[in-house]
Amino acid sequence: MKNKIRKMLLLICAMMLAFALTACGGSGNDSDTADDTQTEDNSAAGDDTAADDDAAADDTSEDDGAVTGKYASIQEFIESDMMQEQLATQMSSLEGSGMSMELSAEDNKLIYSFKIDDPDLSAAMDASALESSLDSQASTFESVAGVLPAAIDVENPVVVVRYLDSDGNELASREFAASDDTADDAAADTAE
Repeated sequence: MKNKIRKMLLLICAMMLAFALTACGGSGNDSDTADDTQTEDNSAAGDDTAADDDAAADDTSEDDGAVTGKYASIQEFIESDMMQEQLATQMSSLEGSGMSMELSAEDNKLIYSFKIDDPDLSAAMDASALESSLDSQASTFESVAGVLPAAIDVENPVVVVRYLDSDGNELASREFAASDDTADDAAADTAE
């Protein structure tokens, strides 16, 4: 009974972490997009010369990668101060749960590695329960993959989620690509 409760708490922590990271990643981009849209709407209401000046400024900023505000790679995004603060907060929330998390990058992949630190708990974990957890979180990780191009200069990003036992052996793993709806929304956001 005690192990079942621990398993449920572990799965809930993993889901909450995924939702928290999704919310943190998407909210900043959405407000920036809303601000950009508002600025463009205001310039369109003015004279044509002001609109042409804004368009020329936008063309210049798109040519200069530093001005676009996108990270050059997933690794650079992970190493950013903003992400390091978010990771520290999330990792501290996992303390005492018997679980830790590491975020890494490999080419176009953002990799979440959830390690079950308690050997007794990791031995009791059922791979099918972890697979079921991954199934239930699929839309969350697909939306994370979908919003990555808005913040990172990456094509076809993939989110990889791995559950590891206390020795670092993989218990379950899955890759998530952006769903068509999420990719279309992200493309529309970056076009604005």
